[in-house]
This record gives sequence, C-alpha cells and structure tokens, in this order.
Amino acid sequence: MAISVMLSEDDSNELRKQVYKLVTDEIERARRDTALDQQYLKRKDAIKFAGVSGSTFDHWNIPVHRIDGITLYGKKDICEFIESN
Repeated sequence: MAISVMLSEDDSNELRKQVYKLVTDEIERARRDTALDQQYLKRKDAIKFAGVSGSTFDHWNIPVHRIDGITLYGKKDICEFIESN
C-alpha cells in the first residue's frame, strides 16, 4: 500500500532539512557510541569493540597505557591480538 503526500516546495525543503539533520545527528551519535574516531579506549569500550565478554577480555594479554590513573587500550593492539590468535 503506497501513501502519497503532496507538499509545497518550501515544506518539501524543510522536511528534507529535518530528515538530513536527524540522520546526520544519529550517525554522529553512533560514531561516538562506537568510539570510531578514538585510537585508545577505556576497558568498557575496548570490550565492546572486541565483541567479547569482560572475563574473556581480561584473559587476553593486551598492552595497557595508564595515564593519570586511567587505563586505556589501543585499538591497534586489540586488532593485532585478535588477528594473531
């Protein structure tokens, strides 16, 4: 079943802008949630990135970087570990 909606050119442009903003905002949120732009991850994000349980991740021998009491894991290190095992 198809639904047809007639919009004025101004309404159509406004709708297009709103949809574009919604989509770009959601893409940006997804990028942040997946830490796509980050090179180093905190434990919770590293586990999510690796796609394993916390206990499995803890058994892996992945190098850590500690800065001001914060433990970080390199995405590169995680990928190298997965690819070598």
